[in-house]
Amino acid sequence: MSVGGAASTRAPAWLEAGLALLVIAAPLPFGAVGPGGRTLFEIGALLLTAAWSLHALWRPTPLPPRPVVAGALGLLALAALQIVPWPGGRISVDPGATASALRTGAALVGILFVATSVVAWRGGTRLGHALLLSAGFQGLYGVMVVASGHPFIWGVPKTAYLESATGTFINRNNYAAFLAATLPVGAGLLIAAARRVAPRPGARRSWLIVLGNDGSRALILGLVAATGLAGLLLSLSRAGTILGLAAIALTGAVLLRRRAWPAVAIAALLAALAAIPLLDIGAERLTGRLAASGEELTTAGGRLSVWHDTIEMAAARPATGAGFGTFTWAFPRYRSAVVRLHYTHAHEDLLQLAAEGGLVALVLLALVLVPLAKVTIASLGGGADPPTRGAALGLCALLLHALVDFPFHIPAVALVGCVLAGWMFGARWTSAD
Repeated sequence: MSVGGAASTRAPAWLEAGLALLVIAAPLPFGAVGPGGRTLFEIGALLLTAAWSLHALWRPTPLPPRPVVAGALGLLALAALQIVPWPGGRISVDPGATASALRTGAALVGILFVATSVVAWRGGTRLGHALLLSAGFQGLYGVMVVASGHPFIWGVPKTAYLESATGTFINRNNYAAFLAATLPVGAGLLIAAARRVAPRPGARRSWLIVLGNDGSRALILGLVAATGLAGLLLSLSRAGTILGLAAIALTGAVLLRRRAWPAVAIAALLAALAAIPLLDIGAERLTGRLAASGEELTTAGGRLSVWHDTIEMAAARPATGAGFGTFTWAFPRYRSAVVRLHYTHAHEDLLQLAAEGGLVALVLLALVLVPLAKVTIASLGGGADPPTRGAALGLCALLLHALVDFPFHIPAVALVGCVLAGWMFGARWTSAD
């Protein structure tokens, strides 16, 4: 079913504006991980969802595929069941933590539905600009804090990652995950703008074309993207940097193909500009961290040990888990002696989901991921506009990052993931017959 044409012109722009505002604002209070920032994020998301729901009562509203809706709502229902007082006791080992996870999860599911409808009605370009603007600000803020030598975020002293850019986030890996997911969208926007600047066949080439409206827009997009990329490089996050650079490069490769050489030159120039802060402050920090990756992964008490203990935690409650949001409280019971640090997350979102939600949660997640994989692959295959392809690769980078870290437990990063997933589903509606 198509929702384009006249229907798209009647779609409420205020839903799109509210979603764009949330994308920009959510990362500002330390990635929305603190109680205050998380509460504001949840209120904003749930108000937006309520407005969307009221609008849906009056007109047909595009939704994700039915298995996705069932899986997303099923995860919320599972969280609710975990805090219900059953005759044998509650499933969750910490009902308060699970209730908090349920509120955040409901906000994220609402954003998934809203983003699907907004992209189906109005396309993803404006949301893409909001994502790029947010990435550019985060990159600029992160670089400025490191370059200033005064490690403060909104006047609050940083206590960790003093040598790394973290933007308004606390953790450099969460910050890098945010940038790795959003910058490929910026690359798609830049390529789309550059195509409009290019002279038509047979037209006279002139620098006036570059200095025109389209050329100026492409230049601004490029500078914002380069600023975000500078922040990504200076984050010193290994997985985030590698996945972000790969997603950006693949965006260019998928979109340009045979016409790659001019784009390669432009990309090389932007990358050189973005690398200046890293080279000035010390590229050896990033290379040193990359060189030590294998050792840190396999050392006793490292992530492999944590993952092994998380599997033990999941095996103890295989059906419904220990309760969403309870990892930090339940994990010490299964932590081996070699793991001496306090882990609040498993640093592997899929394993943590199994430990907190059991096999039921994994099945429900599969209902979401299988259709999402199909529409994402379809977006990369052809026919999609450049920002949509960038969004698809940004989503892929975020999902891969979740296999070695915990980006989906950071509200501002999870928000981006839901927006990009909704973008994929919404693009499916606009291209449907």
